[in-house]
Amino acid sequence: MREKRKKSKRQRVMPVLPNLFTTGNLFCGLLSIMASIEIVVAVSGGEASQEWVFRRFWWAGAFIVISAFLDMMDGKLARFFNHESKFGLSYDSLSDLVSFGVAPAVLIYTWVLMGSGKIGLMAVLFYVVCTALRLARFNVQSGNEERFHFTGLPSPAAAGLMIAPVMLLTALSIMPDSKVVWYFLFAAPVIGLLMVSSVEYTKRPYINLGGPFNALVVAAIIFAAIITHPEIMFIFIVYLYAIVGLVVYAIKQLRGRSKLTDEAQTPEGHS
Repeated sequence: MREKRKKSKRQRVMPVLPNLFTTGNLFCGLLSIMASIEIVVAVSGGEASQEWVFRRFWWAGAFIVISAFLDMMDGKLARFFNHESKFGLSYDSLSDLVSFGVAPAVLIYTWVLMGSGKIGLMAVLFYVVCTALRLARFNVQSGNEERFHFTGLPSPAAAGLMIAPVMLLTALSIMPDSKVVWYFLFAAPVIGLLMVSSVEYTKRPYINLGGPFNALVVAAIIFAAIITHPEIMFIFIVYLYAIVGLVVYAIKQLRGRSKLTDEAQTPEGHS
């Protein structure tokens, strides 16, 4: 009887764990938004030093990075405990909209686009809407088309593209100039379009390193680089993921078109 009770308690507690990680994801997204708002209030009141502003902006970005880690873990735990549910999927998407849609948009707007008027507001609003559309499509396609790959840039990676430059420049104590403003006026809509595009992104990047020893050496180098230069490695990884996926998709499309052209030019009765 005791074993059955213990088992039943475990069965009741374990499925809750993925949702706890999802809640942590949501909390970190909200903390990022609150940090961005706190900076605006402090700067407008003339109570903030430049060093404090840089540090708070860095943390506003770091909270989103933590959200991405928690988002990855909640899915893995749900599959591990075999407790994937419609509730968990919906809750996860709502949390992702806050953490990877609203939070990066608020961060970028307060950091660099607030002074660019309506065009800056339009750029970040477009990004948020694309994030919502991306997550809605994922909910519909998660059991079939997106089971083995992502259709469109996943929202955590999109958020990474948005916040990685912020974390790098604030870590180096560099104030954004007009070039950074124009970059985000262009980048925010483009990243949004990548999310709702049909570009396929792999869920599990695979690189053949020629054996476990070589993989261990490469992993040691990567870990050392992350520990010593986390912002540089972060911006390198997220932009590499986005660009490689786009290039691979373009190559596949070109090969498909050339194949169709060759078949169309082949006379009937010949192969």
